[in-house]
Amino acid sequence: MQTCSECGQQKPDNEIQLGVCDNCFNHGPRGGSSRGQTQASNVILTTSIDVPNRQVERVISIIASEAALGMNIFRDIANTFRDLVGGRSDSSQKALKEARLACLDGLRREAVALGADAVIAVDLDYNQISTSGSGGGILFVAASGTAVKLAPL
Repeated sequence: MQTCSECGQQKPDNEIQLGVCDNCFNHGPRGGSSRGQTQASNVILTTSIDVPNRQVERVISIIASEAALGMNIFRDIANTFRDLVGGRSDSSQKALKEARLACLDGLRREAVALGADAVIAVDLDYNQISTSGSGGGILFVAASGTAVKLAPL
């Protein structure tokens, strides 16, 4: 059993990824009633240097979010088999997606904390470190961007 860092409830290990339970990840703490979660979902994320049809009023700060996901031995065995026979690894793709979404959500939360309306020039970086001898590895995903305040419409 693990404790969700958002709602504080104890959940089975398979229901918690990156410290957040499935319910909080999908709906926010306490079923989506959190004001901060609503504000975070309104933050615009873009890889471009501007927001179409909007003017940047001021640059607030560079922000970043990171996620480290332990790849368990069963995923590693499945991936080794995939390496031998070829094909896509669903477990690795799922882990990459979870880590990416967690990073983007982290950027949104950082932006809200700073009073930003958008994060521009978002960049995602992926890396994996194999832990020799332990039969596992760690997947790192980092997201960074520039938090900005947009001019009123």
